[in-house]
Amino acid sequence: MVILLRHKPMKLEQLEIMKCRAGVGGAELNELDNLKLGWEGEGEMDAMIEFVIRGRNCIHLKDYRFSVNQAAGDGKIVRSSSEVQIDNVLIAGDRIFTFEVKKYNFDLIYGDEVWTYTNGEKFKNLMQQVSRQNDAFRHLLKKSGAGMEVYSCLVLISPAQTIYSLPYGKNILVHSAVGKFLERVVRDNRYSYDRLAGFLESRRVTKSMYDAPVNVEVDELRGGVFCENCYVELERLGRDCFSCPSCNEDFDLLSVIQRLIHELRILNSDWPINSLILSKYSGNQISSSYIRTQKRLGNLKY
Repeated sequence: MVILLRHKPMKLEQLEIMKCRAGVGGAELNELDNLKLGWEGEGEMDAMIEFVIRGRNCIHLKDYRFSVNQAAGDGKIVRSSSEVQIDNVLIAGDRIFTFEVKKYNFDLIYGDEVWTYTNGEKFKNLMQQVSRQNDAFRHLLKKSGAGMEVYSCLVLISPAQTIYSLPYGKNILVHSAVGKFLERVVRDNRYSYDRLAGFLESRRVTKSMYDAPVNVEVDELRGGVFCENCYVELERLGRDCFSCPSCNEDFDLLSVIQRLIHELRILNSDWPINSLILSKYSGNQISSSYIRTQKRLGNLKY
């Protein structure tokens, strides 16, 4: 069984950081809420897949992103975007399944051409994205020589959501159907797919073309130290410890500095980082001399 970790999207992390350090507008708050829901849904789907494949000879790739140009070198696919992202790729029972996961907090009415909200307003056709993913992924697989068909599904993971007029046999899974579907299709692979997994990993895009630095300067950001889990401002417990008043987790001084470095790199990887910048970014709660000492000892890298 091969399972790879899923990393939080850069845009989600950026918005979480900016919300507590610079403030965000209504449109950005809406995007943040949508990204959080999507991240939660992907994690829920990961857990459901991993539960079913535990102990089996299967391969599970998460957040698989690849270049359309790499997939379609024969020129057969033309896309306005040159990058495709698939939430889950599962190789089980000598078949390949892909899952595009959506988590919404509202009901929808299915339509062959356009889905709608329950009030009749147009939404979009969610299966178009799944179809594009399937086309591009099949062309990528041709380059590997695997010769396997791809079964692509749309997963509407929220148990509280209702999809009205949903027809049978459309490769669309609601929450109550996901577990049954996985139990039906997940079997041990009879053959080794290590070469295929290696090929797919070699084509994985590690930095998305959509990842970009935030449109602020470091001096515009509010100083302070914030919880890496809930983004509530931490309280100083003593000389070498901070605590989160919301989730009651404690953080030692070194891990707080490492988090500050991570935040700055997420916001803009081109920003220069030194002990003075980090001290100011901490709200002057951590001295630049302490930061320099930890760097000299090899405990910090920036």
